[in-house]
Amino acid sequence: AAKDNSLSLYLGIPFCPTRCLYCSFTSNQVKKPEIDRYLEALFHEIAFAAENIKEDGYEIESLYIGGGTPTTLDEAALEAFLQEIQEHFDLSHLREFTVEAGRPDTITEGKLRIMEHYGVDRISINPQTMKQETLEIIGRHHTVEQTVQSFLTARELGFDNINMDLIVGLPNENLEDVRHTMEQLEELQPDN
Repeated sequence: AAKDNSLSLYLGIPFCPTRCLYCSFTSNQVKKPEIDRYLEALFHEIAFAAENIKEDGYEIESLYIGGGTPTTLDEAALEAFLQEIQEHFDLSHLREFTVEAGRPDTITEGKLRIMEHYGVDRISINPQTMKQETLEIIGRHHTVEQTVQSFLTARELGFDNINMDLIVGLPNENLEDVRHTMEQLEELQPDN
């Protein structure tokens, strides 16, 4: 059971490589100057929040980095962001540290290694569908193969808590397409 002083913290990176057809999140396509300005403001916010969390005696139990797609950040920016978190927050009570690496076209081995180094123990790799034609219709610029490869690389690096999101009812998909997606994911055996 959660203690009275436990806290779950969400930090958002509102950037993506492209905007998906179905998306209703606050998210912008990648532009480096905007990302740099955003991170500068976010780092101030992290310092402010950390001070207040400490003063109020809270213990961070879960930390969730969402988006957008946090792995839209390049390796240097991702490392700076995770380092900022580590420097400001007491993570000694953390039970789960999640980063949405949702878009397979933003995942690199280097980014996975950086996340692992900073204690991330749960990631999302979100295919939405395993039908290539649908991915193109909805504006996701990755391939089914990239999804599989990203997952396998994460497994090889020791990630043993991988989430995969799906969307049922995407344009032009039928029951057989959904069955095909489920069968491919069953082979991968994601944890959530």
